Amino acid sequence: METLESSRFVEPAPARSGWWHAETRSSALRATVVAVGGAVLIGGLTSFAQQYLPPWINSLSNSAGGWTMFSFLIVWLSRARPLLAGVIGIVVFQLLVESYSVVSEWRGFDDGDPFTSIWTLVGLVAGPLLGVAAGLVRHAPPEWRALAVTPLSAVLLGEGIWALNTVADTTSPVYWTLEIVLAVGFLLAAILHGRLTPRDISLVGSVCLLGTLGFVSVLVFVLN
Repeated sequence: METLESSRFVEPAPARSGWWHAETRSSALRATVVAVGGAVLIGGLTSFAQQYLPPWINSLSNSAGGWTMFSFLIVWLSRARPLLAGVIGIVVFQLLVESYSVVSEWRGFDDGDPFTSIWTLVGLVAGPLLGVAAGLVRHAPPEWRALAVTPLSAVLLGEGIWALNTVADTTSPVYWTLEIVLAVGFLLAAILHGRLTPRDISLVGSVCLLGTLGFVSVLVFVLN
């Protein structure tokens, strides 16, 4: 005979609500401080990195993949939820670019007027996408996290493949190969952590490949 306790119906726990927007005043302030401070610090240091990084990784300071990784990482570290993270993504990207420019000017290199480079326009488009993606990786349900990694992986994979075929003669191929390895590594880590089904894995892989093709098209027909 079943006991009363074993036969009792237990309702499943309700889905966690508000995960994409429920910031408190203190969490929003913390996220903003981390984002602004991190972007200004890394953007400024990137100017020095061009001179002092070893040749095999020197391209980090002047690559779309490098700026993308920095932007994604800073927003992720801020712990902002996706709604706020989309706004912070724009701020982070712009501050990375402008901090780099300011420090370069201090060092005696003419880097143009503020907010006039192609990276300013790129940041307005890529910033929200990277910000939301970083917020999803931090806070979303497991099935969304792997999809949220695809923008980062697509940029790294696309630029790595493009660079190995176009600028490997004038830059070290090591960095571009490392971008490809990181792209695959980030995607595999997200898939394994989310314990995705084969169908979900196929979806994530397809989205990443489409994103890669789209980014390579931007490199070839727009930025190049």
